[in-house]
Amino acid sequence: MSNYQKIFKRAAVDRMRDQLRAGITLENYFKEFESVDEADCLPSTIEVRAPRPVLSAPQDDPVATDLENAIVLHGYYPELDETQASDPRLWAYLSHVDFRAYTMARWGLDGSYADLNDESKQKAINYVLEHWFTSGNDRDLRRHAIARLWWAAHLTRAPWEKDPEFFGHLVQKDPYHYTKILLQTQDIYQQVLERAMGRSDRILISVLDYLGNHAEFAQSRAKIRSLMKELNLAYGTRKLITLNPEQLAKLVEKTAEEVSASITEADSEVEAES
Repeated sequence: MSNYQKIFKRAAVDRMRDQLRAGITLENYFKEFESVDEADCLPSTIEVRAPRPVLSAPQDDPVATDLENAIVLHGYYPELDETQASDPRLWAYLSHVDFRAYTMARWGLDGSYADLNDESKQKAINYVLEHWFTSGNDRDLRRHAIARLWWAAHLTRAPWEKDPEFFGHLVQKDPYHYTKILLQTQDIYQQVLERAMGRSDRILISVLDYLGNHAEFAQSRAKIRSLMKELNLAYGTRKLITLNPEQLAKLVEKTAEEVSASITEADSEVEAES
């Protein structure tokens, strides 16, 4: 039987933010459960079915299940459109209520509230604001505990279905092939998706396709960072989205080769000086 996803009212989210910023409710973010006033909630137009999935975050390696969780979450909200998926009220409800246990395990605060001093309290407040709330902009959505998972899958699932003219040559058996590449490491996710280029499906998938075919490059934090920096500069000076698939793939490959050469040369110089 289906029903409709609950979300917070906008006034409730604003109040929650304000109380957290003032430090009034910070202690609550050390608790596994926090009661919710139903007067602060309302049903959305998002249809859902029971049972709600359980997202996992193993204590020894909570990052290891990001991919699994992204696929599960996206599968649970397959019809969510991008307007609904940018609603701060939805993501605040999911992180505070429906998936609170996961949010605590993956993005919870270390230690205990009693151990915090004034400086660490402010850091904790900023941390919670970043991962438990979102304003709905791209940067916030990419860092929110739950939104980041759904968006990672949404932006990368079966691009050949969404844009067959551009990505028809990249068809894979696994619809989440590029999601796996994106969530392979935190460096790939942060450097690729959190930059302005991440808004373009064509640029995003072209970069991920290169990384998927060049495992050694994809394991280098310095190379990924430099690649995205150089492409981001190009994105600001050239209309990359006007390139055809072959042109864009060649540009990514050429830039990556230049990055690899420059980093190798820099390493050699450091080694020679030591």
